[in-house]
Amino acid sequence: VMTNGVYKSAVHRAIVNSRQARLSVATFYDPSKQKRISAAPMLVSESSPIRYRDVLYGDYVSAWYGKGPDGKRNIDALRINQ
Repeated sequence: VMTNGVYKSAVHRAIVNSRQARLSVATFYDPSKQKRISAAPMLVSESSPIRYRDVLYGDYVSAWYGKGPDGKRNIDALRINQ
């Protein structure tokens, strides 16, 4: 939503072996549940119109947890059809 589709997330991949334990580090930015998230203004233009509607962060997170791992991508529900 915030990058207006300009930046794509990477597919999570790991190289593991039987000799050494794997270490994973996750970092998150978790704004207030009442915070409205939307596309960054500098990533929206006439040539790159807004692609996703804005949403309250709390609503987005609740929908994400409600879908489970087999659901559609949560962001697809916010897509603006053009």
